[in-house]
Amino acid sequence: MDEASQPQPLSMGQASGGAMNSARMQQRGGQQGGAANYSIQNELMWIKQDAIQVRNAVILLEQEKDSLRKAIRKLKLENGRVKLKVKSLQEQVNQLTGNTTNGVQGASEADLDYDDIGRDFLLIGGVHDPLSLRHEVVIRADDGVEHKSAERYYWYKMAEKFDDQEAAKKILTAPNVNAAEAAMKEIKNFDEEVWNKEKLQHWEDGQLLKLKQVRAISNLLVYSQTTYIAVASQDKCFGTGWRKNREESNKPIFWDGLNEGGKILMKIRQQLKEGHTWLGPQEEEETQKKFKELQRYVWRRIDPTKRIQAGPTRGPVGPRGRVMSAGGPRRAPQSGSNGNGRPSYNAGAPGQR
Repeated sequence: MDEASQPQPLSMGQASGGAMNSARMQQRGGQQGGAANYSIQNELMWIKQDAIQVRNAVILLEQEKDSLRKAIRKLKLENGRVKLKVKSLQEQVNQLTGNTTNGVQGASEADLDYDDIGRDFLLIGGVHDPLSLRHEVVIRADDGVEHKSAERYYWYKMAEKFDDQEAAKKILTAPNVNAAEAAMKEIKNFDEEVWNKEKLQHWEDGQLLKLKQVRAISNLLVYSQTTYIAVASQDKCFGTGWRKNREESNKPIFWDGLNEGGKILMKIRQQLKEGHTWLGPQEEEETQKKFKELQRYVWRRIDPTKRIQAGPTRGPVGPRGRVMSAGGPRRAPQSGSNGNGRPSYNAGAPGQR
């Protein structure tokens, strides 16, 4: 009998069988471990998908909340406009029935809403806009002092009001508008309540000086005829409450500022038209050309995504200074207040509202 046919000891058979069983168990355990890992990966993937869905739901809710807020705001503004319209209609009725109250027919342009005079408007503001307070053109005040813009005249009168001669000198001699604005913000003993009582008059005086001394600009204002003038600014006193780089600036329904700056320009325009005559057909043609150019590049909403800016302009009302993309004189006040009641007219900074 050879060795291979000899019966093997029981211990050897058990050892061999145990090794095989152990190998099978390891293989089975490996399969189970792989399945467990696969299951965990699936769970993680599902959790990530759920998280994405939750995030998307939150975004949608935020958008709906924002839309609802805008709708409520729009309704409130429309309600205010309706009340004013009813009042205007009542005045017309009173006039027709013989009452002495003045109706829309007898009202000045500054007292009319944009939809009372053709539903058209010009968005005023920026250094390139000759009708803007910020437009740089030298003007001479009644006291003989020369100012580099109507805006600097306005700031100078502020410093003068609070007897800050140092600030007044800095505003007058500043090499650029930023330096002048910085000096304005440092005016000592500034009292917003006191300034609010007379700021409109100084704003109007600055515009009057410019329009009386620069005929080309007054021609543009007269040529606008009865078009509504809206100062595109975050300042809620002088402007509509929105800057030119905001979509709302082009939608009158969202305007919630007093637009006193625009009303002042319309008031001056009505006065100028009464005694205005063209020096000749060439002057009128040049004004018409400049007017159309400003309508296309300046008196409009500026789309910040396209970064379109007005190119160099020619003639006596050509812009000077840096390129500005937003409106002239709320939440981050620009022309009438910078948070402490002082006007800043920061037409170049991005608008946030």
